[in-house]
Amino acid sequence: MYDHRDFFLKPEDSLQRQYETLRAFYVDKKSAEEVAYSFGLSLSYFNKLRSLFHQEIANNKRPLFFIKRRPGPKEIPLETTTREKVIELRKKNYSIVEIKAILNARGIYLALPQIRKILKQEGFSRLPRRTKRERNRIEPPVKIRACKVERLNFEALDQRTFDTRYGGIFLFLPFIKRLRLNQIVEKASYPETSCFGSFNYCLSFLLLKLIDKERLSHVDHLSFDAGCGLFAGLNLLPKSSSLSSYSYKIIREMNRSFLKELFIATQRLVPPSGDVNLDFTAIPHWGDESILEHNWSGKRRTGLKSVLALIAQDPGTGILPYSNAQVRHKTKNDEVLCFIDFWAEISKESIKCLIFDSKFTTYENLSKLNSDGIKFITLRRRGKNLVEGINKIFSSSWKTVTLENLKRKYRKLRVYDSKIHLQGYKGRIRQIIVTNHGRELPAFIITNDFEMSTKDILTKYARRWLVEKGISEQIDFFHLNMVSSSIVVKVDFDLTMTLLANTLYRLLGKELIGFEDCTAKSIFSKFIDNGAGVQISYPNIKVNLRKKAHNPIISETEMFNKEIFIPWYGNYSLRLDCQNTT
Repeated sequence: MYDHRDFFLKPEDSLQRQYETLRAFYVDKKSAEEVAYSFGLSLSYFNKLRSLFHQEIANNKRPLFFIKRRPGPKEIPLETTTREKVIELRKKNYSIVEIKAILNARGIYLALPQIRKILKQEGFSRLPRRTKRERNRIEPPVKIRACKVERLNFEALDQRTFDTRYGGIFLFLPFIKRLRLNQIVEKASYPETSCFGSFNYCLSFLLLKLIDKERLSHVDHLSFDAGCGLFAGLNLLPKSSSLSSYSYKIIREMNRSFLKELFIATQRLVPPSGDVNLDFTAIPHWGDESILEHNWSGKRRTGLKSVLALIAQDPGTGILPYSNAQVRHKTKNDEVLCFIDFWAEISKESIKCLIFDSKFTTYENLSKLNSDGIKFITLRRRGKNLVEGINKIFSSSWKTVTLENLKRKYRKLRVYDSKIHLQGYKGRIRQIIVTNHGRELPAFIITNDFEMSTKDILTKYARRWLVEKGISEQIDFFHLNMVSSSIVVKVDFDLTMTLLANTLYRLLGKELIGFEDCTAKSIFSKFIDNGAGVQISYPNIKVNLRKKAHNPIISETEMFNKEIFIPWYGNYSLRLDCQNTT
């Protein structure tokens, strides 16, 4: 006969033994020696057990002598139709893996154990091992055909509601309307297809620039986002192959016409300052076989196979009005003259001042600019003899100039202002030697403006040093340096769309209080990278942005709580709304 007292007096489990020893000591009032002897423990171990017990009680913890029972998950009842679909597929000799895949495609998500349990309850036995021929005899599920990309039929979409990952892109539509971008694209004579127009293609390219997509192939990730298609006026965005082939139908004259009309439209919204920064940038190409020339990349401090592109920037507004990605070594020096011709076509106002670096053009072209009455500020190419000649200048001839309103570490500069002759330049030119500017070697600034003060000239060029950083930030965000090894997009068209995206970000930034001078990356993260719910109900397309910390700043702009008629949306108007709380 089993003595039931042994269960308590001679416990086999270690946790139970600890519990019984402590109970005998504290409840039955037995001595420590007696308890240790009764349960086969050493006295030191029992005293340590008591100490740990006291510590846990003092810390308001309960010793884990007992396991709490937790009820298991309740079985989720399945709909009758779901069970019937599982049974129907098993009758066609589908395995549980095949049944799960077919149901997932239909939007019904069941785990394999659930399917196995249903089949067992219905009395189905396990399928025998099948040969490849037997598996091929099974009737395949209906093949889902891909949707054809086409223009949106807004009447068919009436009373439809959906969500989009990139709801912030609709903030750009009012500015696209103000620029009359549809008319600009039409005047540029961009090619069209039988499915949809050039304006839809341009909006599709523009979308990828606005939402920080590095590669053209990333458009495939947006194929099921109805909001991205709505932005472009399509049911969904074109595939990457379609966008690639379209870009190669565009020639340089089309892009030049587009930039001309875009700058004219931008002038109506943001008057230009008159000063222009000109700079070359190298867009690298990483393919093994390339016909591209080697160009110096200042960012990587090396020469590499790349597309050399000219970018012009208005330092007052931050807008990039001009670009050319078809620059070659033999035409590089004359690009400044091409830009002057471009400016003469788009603006009645003359350029106040051109600002560029030392290797941008030749002294002969500087002489041509001077004869045309165009002011410029640039750097003189620095040679060994030129640097050594500084020592011959009397110390009393040097002056100290302090630059104000600039965030620079070195603002007190030591300068020497003089007039000199240059080989290839007709007449005299003004030279300003600058030291104490934070670099080892002096800088030689030359200009044909003899009336402007030394301080103003240095301030203009110092701002260009800061602008170079700004151009670099814009290029990084719009991924101009991310050309793939096969160059799937024609670079000049890609650069043109980059300038359009930059213009839109600058226009949006001027509407946001406190963010007028922010980079595109900062505006994107705070305002654009936000989901939204879209409701199409005649006569409005309502976009309700998700909650975000900076929504109150957006809601203070004129574009909110106001119906905005979008010409390419048929008879529908856009209405933007957002939640003001986080």
